[in-house]
Order: sequence, then structure tokens, then C-alpha cells
Amino acid sequence: MSSETQPAAPRSTEHMAQNLPLVTVGVASYNNAAYLRETLESIRLQTYPNVELLVVDDASTDDSVAVVEAWLAEHPEVNGRLIRHPTNRGICPSCNDLLNNATGEYFSVVGSDDVYLPDKLEHQVKLLHNAGPEFAVLTSSIEFMDGEGNKLPKPDDFAIPHPPEVFIPLLKGCFIGAVGVLIRRSCFATVGQYDEQLPFEDWDMWLRMSRQYKFLYSPKVSARYRRHRNSFFETRKRQAEEGALLLLNKHRGVSAEADAIIIAQTRLRAEWLYQIGSPQAAHWLGIRWRDSRDLRSLALYTLAKMGVSGEQVVKFQRRLGR
Repeated sequence: MSSETQPAAPRSTEHMAQNLPLVTVGVASYNNAAYLRETLESIRLQTYPNVELLVVDDASTDDSVAVVEAWLAEHPEVNGRLIRHPTNRGICPSCNDLLNNATGEYFSVVGSDDVYLPDKLEHQVKLLHNAGPEFAVLTSSIEFMDGEGNKLPKPDDFAIPHPPEVFIPLLKGCFIGAVGVLIRRSCFATVGQYDEQLPFEDWDMWLRMSRQYKFLYSPKVSARYRRHRNSFFETRKRQAEEGALLLLNKHRGVSAEADAIIIAQTRLRAEWLYQIGSPQAAHWLGIRWRDSRDLRSLALYTLAKMGVSGEQVVKFQRRLGR
């Protein structure tokens, strides 16, 4: 039976819902009309009854808006609304719009091609609600799927068990999937909103949250993350790498241990940007040179400033290696 014809999950009474914390679920929507209804259905069918649904459409050029409007009309029982951007602004401004319109005690963001498992919110609200106020974020295991919904292998470094203090581990790579997270909304007053200078929203926010609060981990799979050829990290790998360097270097000065990790990450990522032809490569190679003062860093920075492409350097290195 398709998700469009499934009966709604059993709901608690209105009185029970009113006595449970409100959860705002924000859908960041852009050109995923083919998957959007499945995403919305996964929210409607939650076993947790007190949900506020917000959808921000970031000027989609496909039928996404029509899909949302039709779905909301079909389900007047859903506490939901659509917010439309007249022009495309990106994921971080979309998340800030969701946050600014949220009224729930808890906050969660889902991409318009991902899905929640039915008991995600029920399980996570209970855990985070019973944790102390020092816990801002609950993370969980997630599954990966392809464009057709077939299960994919989970990357070894993704959604792994972690201690409550995750700032240092997170500097080495983002292993927390936003679709599997629940956040105590009041904590945004401490750390601020999503950084609109970045091309993606989650890694920087986890770093900022983890400098102030603890993270609670649940091994229970809560959601399914879809990887397909239109996904951000499949289509904009260069921008993702540039954003990673930008956000990591925002956190210099916290500790000597943190700085050592950031310097090592900058060294690797700056050279990779140079190899793929990023216009920002010379900037980051200059920072790498100032960090390490080694001969290779100086050579790469000088070549980049002279206009020698990273591709040319790679070809020359390969010829030398023969």
C-alpha cells in the first residue's frame, strides 16, 4: 500500500497532545517534488501527536509548491503551513525562516527528500525531555537510501555513537545526520541562528552547540536520508569543501588541541581545492603556508598565486612518479 493511501497512524486524544511538548518539524524544500509527498506523509504519520509542521519552499522551479498546497488541503487536521521564498536563498536562510517561525519547545529539520520513521519524535522527545538542560541536541542512527528508496550502506564515519562532549570529534568530520536530530529550541538563543554565509547548515551548528552544550546519542534508527544525483553533496562538492574550510576556521582559538585539528584539516582540504580548480584555493593555501611554513606549502601557494592550475601540478607530479 502506498503512503498516499495508508490510514493515519493512531493519535492520542487532543487532551493528551496538549499535555505534551510541542515539536516544530521544519521541511526545507527545494526541487524535490518527486519525493516531497513521502516526506510529508512520514511527518503526518508520526506516533507523537503534538507537532507543528512548517515547510519553507526556496523558490523551487518544479511542482514542489503545488505538491505542498495539495497535501495541506487534503489534510486539514495537520497543524501545518507553507512559507514561500520569491527567490532562491539557500539552505541556511531557509533554516532560519523555519526557526524564526517555530513555536515548539523542540525543533527538527528534514530535507524534502528524506523521511522520518513513524516513532522518531515519540522516542526522541521522551529521551531529550528527561535529559538535563545541559543537553541541547539528541542525535540518532539513520539509514541511507537511493532515489528509489533502496537501502544503501551507511558510511563508516556517519551517525556513530559518541560521548556527550563532541566538539573535538566533530572537528575531524561531521558524523551527525541532521535528519536524525532533535534540538531543544531554547538553545538557539545562546548559540545564534544558522550562518547564512555557509552553503550548508548542520556541521557548523553542531560545532557551535557542542561548545556550549552536551549531545545525547540514541542508537535507534530514526530516519532515512536519501542520496540521489540531485542531492547537494552530489552536485556541489567544491562548494561543500569550501564551506567546510570556512566553518572549521571559525573555531580557531578554542584550544590547542582544536587548533591542531583545524590546521591539519585546512592543510588537506586546501590542497584538494587547488587540485579541483577552486577559485578560493590560493586563499586557503596561503593560510596553510602561514600555519606550517613548510616548503611544499610555500610551493603550492606560490604556484596558485602565479596562476598555475592544480591540475597542471598533479599532471607534473604524475610524470615525475613514472
